[in-house]
Amino acid sequence: MLTVPAVLPYSIDWLPDGRLLVVSGREGLLLRQEADGSLVTHANLRGLSKSPWNEIVVDGRGNIYVNGGGPAPAPGQHFGPGTIVLVTPDDSVRQVAENIAFANGMAMSPDQESTQPMNDQAI
Repeated sequence: MLTVPAVLPYSIDWLPDGRLLVVSGREGLLLRQEADGSLVTHANLRGLSKSPWNEIVVDGRGNIYVNGGGPAPAPGQHFGPGTIVLVTPDDSVRQVAENIAFANGMAMSPDQESTQPMNDQAI
């Protein structure tokens, strides 16, 4: 059970050690649930995009990929270009893809060497 102090939490995944991660999209935060149930900021993504963050996927090495779409479109328009960031186990954060079609969903390949956004643009 988890209560998230966010306007709209988006996606969850787990670190290899079993701790839960949740994307607090509009707040620009990646949160981690500790063993005692408390939530802490795992990564602050605010400086990387003004748009909300969306999906998350974690590989077996503990690399975390988080994507975000462009601004909400006007009726009848597509989402603006999106981005994907990588949060590594040593807590560094960097952009690994930009100007992609809105990647609503990501998955790891079986070899866990790359992530594949659902729009088929590999990074």
